[in-house]
Parts: sequence; C-alpha cells; structure tokens
Amino acid sequence: MEQYLILKHIEVTNANAISGFTYGFPAITHFLGYVHALSRKLSPNHITLSDVAVVCHHHQTHAYRESIYEPYSFALTRNPLTKEGKTAPINEEGRMSMTVSLIIKTNGILTNVENEKLAACELIKQLAEQQKLAGGRITNIRSCSLAKEDITVKRLLRGLLPGFVLIDRSDLMAVNEQDSETIATWLNASAIKYHAVNVEDPESEVSHIEWQRVQKPSGYVVPIHIGYKAIAPTYDEGMVANVRDTTTPVTFVEAVHSIGEWVGAPSRISSMSQILWRYNYHTPFYVAHSQLHSSDDDLTPSSDHYFEYNEDF
Repeated sequence: MEQYLILKHIEVTNANAISGFTYGFPAITHFLGYVHALSRKLSPNHITLSDVAVVCHHHQTHAYRESIYEPYSFALTRNPLTKEGKTAPINEEGRMSMTVSLIIKTNGILTNVENEKLAACELIKQLAEQQKLAGGRITNIRSCSLAKEDITVKRLLRGLLPGFVLIDRSDLMAVNEQDSETIATWLNASAIKYHAVNVEDPESEVSHIEWQRVQKPSGYVVPIHIGYKAIAPTYDEGMVANVRDTTTPVTFVEAVHSIGEWVGAPSRISSMSQILWRYNYHTPFYVAHSQLHSSDDDLTPSSDHYFEYNEDF
C-alpha cells in the first residue's frame, strides 16, 4: 500500500516567481528539489520521499502597473550603497508570496504504531520548516500528516479545498500536428489571441468587423517550466572555474518548457497518477512529468511534448 504525506498550507514569502520564459509561479522543479532535499535529511530514519503534487491556495506576485493598460513591473528592493558610496546596481528579481500544500509519495513511515507515526510527522514538519522553498522563506506549515491508506484521490483533494492542483498537460503540445515548429505549438497554447470577424447586419445589410477571442482548450491552461536540457558535455569536477560545487561534475543546460493546467475541481481527478510529478532523466534531458505521462520503461521525452529553447529563436 502506497503512503502519501500531506504538508498542508505551507506559507512562503519572497519565493522566486520567474521560471524560464514564464513568471507568476515557481517551476515544478523547485518543488521536486525541495522534496529531494528533505528526503536526504530523512535518510538516517529510513524514510524516503519521491513524487509530489502541488496544490496552490493563495499567491501574490510582487508586481505593479501604473494603469490597466500598462504591463506589470516587478517591485524591486533598493540595495545598500557600495563601499564607494555609489548606488548599487539592481538585479531584477521576480518575487511572490504563496500558500501551497504538497502531497508527497512516501515510504518508510511505520503506520501500525500511532506514536511512531506522529513522531515521524513531527520530525518531517520541523525539517520542512527549516528549508527554503523556491528560494523563499517558509513562515509556517499548518500540519503534517499521513493520508489514510484507503482514501481516494477525490477525498484527499477535497480536504485541501479551496485550492488548485497543477497537472501535466504535455499532451496538448502534440494536438496540432500541422505545426512544424514546436515553439509555435507552445505559443498557441499559452498566448491570448484575438482575430477579426466580419459580422453582417441583416437589417441594414452593412457589415462591420468585430474582434473575438480565439478559444483555447477548456481549462486554466498555462505555460510552465519543467526542466533542463544539457547543451555541453559533462565536465569533471574542478575543470570549470567559479562553480558553486567543486566536487561534482558540471554541464551547461538550457530551460525546457511545456504546458500545465490548474484544476480546482477534485471531481475532474480520477487517480493520483494525474497529479503526482516525478523526474524523468534520459541524456541530455532532465525534465519533470506526471506519472500519467511518464513510465519507468521509457523515460525518453518526445520532442512533440515540450518546447526547447535554442539560439535560433
């Protein structure tokens, strides 16, 4: 029987709101990295954490605009003066506050002894509060608990309402087979478009032009950042100067993007495989997909399922 750990209502301040070409919510790789770091701290207790589902309850991007017709600008902080007394340069950073819940696939927690289960959940909660999530500081976690073994995914998500769960919709990238460019498919799925329609008045027999919004696939569909692609060979440790970790091999990567969907109705979710995200690795790709769109037998990403940045764009 699979175990699922619930970190409910994680409050985060100053989280990173920029992910590749997109902004407004951290990349799914932030949450997988957070769970992986937490799992490493729990390894002495023989507890492992792996796949994760993300439910967003509240988010507020630190941005503003002068009027409804102007684009948004990030609210930046003013750094202290330099040692020469000059104004320090500003590096544009997108920040946000958010409240999320994580459903994490877990293994190793003893459920037959209630005291040990409660002690394990308390330990996980303490360690989880000490970490950063998407570069932001965690101010509070309401609770940490194990889901009941016989609970259904619909009942599990109803306990986290109101909130929207992020699911993988990489299948939308392959719907329009007429697009020869993957970037065109990604932009069609993520952009808001209008087209001109000639409307005739039957009474006056005079036609006029109306701008109508181009309908996209139903649902709250958004572009997301799902991982990386290596663009250089892997260099041995110590060969690349000025890296953060001099004991680990290094390679240079570029961002990989795909399509996600925010689902607010648990009735639309039929299984945990729809909402649980996992890493898929196959050289040169290191990307995240849901269990529904990945398998252990074939981890090779299809080129039709995501957009890869390149210098020709």
